[in-house]
Amino acid sequence: MLFFVLIPFINTINYHLTYSNIRWDWYTITTYLIDTAQGFIAWGLIKATILWFDKKMPYEKGFVKRIIAQLLATNVVAQGFIVLATELINMRFGDGPLPIKFYTYNLFIFFIWVLVLNGIYIGFYFYDQWHYTLALRNQEKKLRSTGFEVLLGNKTKNVPFGDIAFFLVEDRTTYLQTMTRERFVLDDSLNKIVPRLPEELFFRVNRKYIVHRNLIKGYRKAVNGKLVVGFHSDTTNIKEQVISRINAPHFKKWFRITAHRV
Repeated sequence: MLFFVLIPFINTINYHLTYSNIRWDWYTITTYLIDTAQGFIAWGLIKATILWFDKKMPYEKGFVKRIIAQLLATNVVAQGFIVLATELINMRFGDGPLPIKFYTYNLFIFFIWVLVLNGIYIGFYFYDQWHYTLALRNQEKKLRSTGFEVLLGNKTKNVPFGDIAFFLVEDRTTYLQTMTRERFVLDDSLNKIVPRLPEELFFRVNRKYIVHRNLIKGYRKAVNGKLVVGFHSDTTNIKEQVISRINAPHFKKWFRITAHRV
């Protein structure tokens, strides 16, 4: 919506920068409307180019490289279209090709405006990213404050995350076990439970267990890059569990980062 107002505004400024005396007759109005239409098409091309870069070269994979490539590509696409469209219109209704001097000045102005449009888009992009991150943090805070919901007959109960020892799959049934060894039967699989847990508090050790960080005593290396995780025996009767070679690096990183919580 912003650009529907911004494009005519930019075109008006361009007219005042390009022409010293502007007479608002039918010729000027017609050329102004044509230039404004070109501006909208040019913005559409810029937007399509940026969206292509969003898919092929995200900011997270190389911010500086992405910005440089995006600025160059959007300028080539937008200004290439403007030059081509201007020449075709002038050949059809004007006196032939425009002088180089006309483009030398005007293309510099277009270059500045393309930079401005890119800056606005990039600003909106990072604002959306910040807003999304903030929403995730608020969701995590709400999640931590409510605990994990279990069903008891026709009623529900919230088990605080600090009271949960682990989630277990046993005989095709999923259980939640507390630090006091109280068990609750759950309807969901471990795959569905993981997204509902605070990442800094729980880790899925293997196909059978999701464990709380406070339950983990430590780990040791095993063969083939695997890890063996040990637990506090005074809290629960869970035995040592093996973490696969693929998940071992993720576990070691998570264990290190969350060490201050124990």
